[in-house]
Amino acid sequence: MEVLMVKKIIAIIMVLAAVIIFMLDCVCKPKASESLAVTLHPQETSQWCWAASAQMVMDYLGHSVSQCVQANNRFGRSDCCGIDLCPPPTETDCFHSGGHPCACSGWPEFGKYNFDFKTTSNAPLSWDDLRSQISRGQYCEGKPFCFTWHWNGGGGHMMVAIGYKTVSGVNYVEMNDPWSPCVGNHKFITYSAYVSGSGYTHWNDYYDVTYKGGE
Repeated sequence: MEVLMVKKIIAIIMVLAAVIIFMLDCVCKPKASESLAVTLHPQETSQWCWAASAQMVMDYLGHSVSQCVQANNRFGRSDCCGIDLCPPPTETDCFHSGGHPCACSGWPEFGKYNFDFKTTSNAPLSWDDLRSQISRGQYCEGKPFCFTWHWNGGGGHMMVAIGYKTVSGVNYVEMNDPWSPCVGNHKFITYSAYVSGSGYTHWNDYYDVTYKGGE
């Protein structure tokens, strides 16, 4: 009986070891650098960084939703595609006298367009998580993600991380910035600048955005 019990224990240990080895082998192995071909969509009003950033991510995943459609759905309206968009001058934002209620700030609503997603709360992704999110290496996500800075004076700005690299020991994040309206900007910033800066703190990130299928 004791010999049989020992054999069972050994068999269980061997199975557990095999499972652990398999799980370790399936962990994301990010590439040393990555750059995703994400189309830059400039924001079409001074307040639509959130809609432009969501458009960039959804577009990369094969299911683009225009900024004005996102605004209609977010604000419960039907006229946001008829306001002054690009080329400039764009519609006066809703925070100014005479501004249009469509031209307001907001957050992406991926769920309305049949996407799953995750968010951080007042926190950045770690460097390792950022690389795993963007890298197209084995078992990695291979996706861009939205990130937000919260200005010290109030308000904020959303952008899209599309790549990364390390040069001379310094980590960099490649990004598509939807500002300025109708122009946008593609650039690299340091990872430390992605985390926080002298005039801003890190707000919310929208990552692991995944299309669920359907219309």
